[in-house]
Amino acid sequence: MAFCCRGAAHECARRGSLLSARVEPILTGQRPPGVYRWLSRAHPEAVRRELDAAGWYWAWLDGRAIRDRMALFDACAAALRFPAWFGHTWTAFAECLGDLSWLPAAGYVLGWEHHGVLGQAEPETWHRAVEACAAVCAKRDPPLYVLLRGSSPCDLPRL
Repeated sequence: MAFCCRGAAHECARRGSLLSARVEPILTGQRPPGVYRWLSRAHPEAVRRELDAAGWYWAWLDGRAIRDRMALFDACAAALRFPAWFGHTWTAFAECLGDLSWLPAAGYVLGWEHHGVLGQAEPETWHRAVEACAAVCAKRDPPLYVLLRGSSPCDLPRL
């Protein structure tokens, strides 16, 4: 997928603004949209401020309470403000991730701390969630990145 810098992020890069290493690969398009293992120890609020300044939307999931499919759907619905019609199915999940028109932004980043809790409790659900996110990230415009922080049930590309 071809990727170009968009909106405020592109403007920041042109003006020579310094981007932190934790968001630079995303905002400059150095890494294509997708699902990544996120190694940063940055506080979620600090990342939100940086992304917000670039016109991007940041959503954060605390995975300690996400132990099944319904908990994942509920957490994503709350963090990404899914519309009332969200049907709590994999199809509806992918449709909402692929739309996000109710959250106008230059791009989207979903951070998921402790994602391995779901991977241990329901490995098939975890794999299906990662596959669904990856499929949406690959074709979405504006871009969507999903950053998984913590131990992982499988090897993912690192950001």
